[in-house]
Amino acid sequence: MISATTTLKYLLVLFAVLVAVACTSSPTGSDSTATETKAKQLSGDVPLPPGAVIKQQDTLVMSTASTWLGRISLSVSGEPQAVFTYFKDGMPASGWTLTSSSFSKTSLLTVTKGERVANIQMQGTGFGSNDVLITVAPAARPVTSRP
Repeated sequence: MISATTTLKYLLVLFAVLVAVACTSSPTGSDSTATETKAKQLSGDVPLPPGAVIKQQDTLVMSTASTWLGRISLSVSGEPQAVFTYFKDGMPASGWTLTSSSFSKTSLLTVTKGERVANIQMQGTGFGSNDVLITVAPAARPVTSRP
């Protein structure tokens, strides 16, 4: 038989766990607005699929509009082939030049625009969603030898 003290201890632990879970839930309001603003700023430079959700905790963007650098982590619903095609067609339509592409379990696209290079990595999650990671960095400049 469980004593009243043991039952009380279990209830206190359960309460503490519930409070901890409630405190770690994702915030709403201004962060949601910031995500929408960020998506609008980037949509002219990097096309984001309709319904794409930016994963704030895995995203780091420096600067804005057409000069940004960093990483955008997305969750995109749909078939992996359709998501791949969206970026493969959409990036050149936004002024990027496709330099390489590979469709597989983990698909990769590499594109350039001006002095920047973007790598887009896509992987289906198996639940009708895809994890997409877009990394934009300055393009490497060739090293010239000095006489």
